Amino acid sequence: MEYISILCEDNNNVVCFISRDKNKLNSGKEHFDKRGYNKFKYKLRDDAREYVMQNRNRNNYFVFIGNKEVDFRLAVNTKSLFIVPTWIPIEEKAAYYGVCVDTPTQLYKFILTLNNNNNWYSQLQIDDRSICISLMDARTYAGSPSLSEKQMLINFQQLLKNGQSRSYYAILMYHFLANMTSTPLFDDVELFGIIPSSNCFVNADLFRFMEQVRYIKNKRLPQSVYRQPLEEQNLLIRHTPKQQMHGGSQIGRSSIGGTLEFASLCINPAFEAKIKNLKRERKFNVVIFDDYMDHGNGFNAVRCLLESLGANKIIFVSMGIFRKQFQRKDYIISGNIYGAGYTYTLESQQVLTNYVINDSAKMEVEHLYDIFNK
Repeated sequence: MEYISILCEDNNNVVCFISRDKNKLNSGKEHFDKRGYNKFKYKLRDDAREYVMQNRNRNNYFVFIGNKEVDFRLAVNTKSLFIVPTWIPIEEKAAYYGVCVDTPTQLYKFILTLNNNNNWYSQLQIDDRSICISLMDARTYAGSPSLSEKQMLINFQQLLKNGQSRSYYAILMYHFLANMTSTPLFDDVELFGIIPSSNCFVNADLFRFMEQVRYIKNKRLPQSVYRQPLEEQNLLIRHTPKQQMHGGSQIGRSSIGGTLEFASLCINPAFEAKIKNLKRERKFNVVIFDDYMDHGNGFNAVRCLLESLGANKIIFVSMGIFRKQFQRKDYIISGNIYGAGYTYTLESQQVLTNYVINDSAKMEVEHLYDIFNK
């Protein structure tokens, strides 16, 4: 309780205990007051819910700590961060969709970072509808990384090459959620997807990353895709294996454009009706996740597909970026984008290098890595 009491010393922080049982609240207040912890607030669950819903549109206003699905639902209704202490019994959905912390020290340090985590490592405006955001620098030997950052980057490269080291997803999830809940950029997003792997499968860890974000934003999938394989739940479908591009010359990789993507990628037809409804309501706003961004061929191809359908806003989020020149290529696309066989014609092309880089984000990720790995 000492950690929580310290949080209350900052006038910007309020710690409130919630229960549906008034006797438990009274008992808790008496217990803590006797021990000098007299800055806490106590509310019945219904009263707390009413207050929360009155302030549901205030970004970064609430953080929920709990172990029950009802706590998670309250967090979802305000698009707020939900933290789950793993040292107490946890209900299944809370454990799956919450941000899990293993010790009181981790909990305290993580909460302290929330007021300071508000930087994206890289941002690149592609056009008036589309932006690329990257969470970390994927270049192991660039910028003299510290030991913690270098370990993160090595884990990242191992994941790309061998499917090893999944722990970095959790760190980047915490970083992303802390930033996402403090900006209005994602408030109006309705659809979420990830770019499928070259072998047509989706990365299960990245898909879970996306799902946690989607649940926090309280957005539903089309009814027909529930309980289907992950590949069929995704907004994007890789219907044909794509040639792997981890090797080859830089010139070849940068000039390939959308050719390989268009030949193997389409929009999931199960989302067609939902997209039409969102377009009619002018709410066709999308977030697409991927492991990393090199020259941006995958993101650019998906941008062209979504813009041809009339997307209002497209946010691309990559876990890491190699800071290569972004190859913006605009295509005229004809035919049915919800299946194979549509055609495309290159209309214009441009090399983009106007990345907005914020090295403070590297320190934020490194700090989170230290919190959860020491």
